[in-house]
Amino acid sequence: MFVTCEKCGKKLIERLPNGLWRFRFGKRDNGISVVDMEIHGSIKMQCLKRSCKHINVLNYFPLK
Repeated sequence: MFVTCEKCGKKLIERLPNGLWRFRFGKRDNGISVVDMEIHGSIKMQCLKRSCKHINVLNYFPLK
């Protein structure tokens, strides 16, 4: 499942079934991502779209 920017709707980060976040960015000629991270915890992330730059807060534990 992908989480999108609250303001513009651009895909930001993937939420894995086990609760971890997976962030991939950039591609090389062979199709492998330059940045490939798995993150455990909450994230404060700026939108990657140049015209947006909205700050998104992604909580590890969902709000009730």
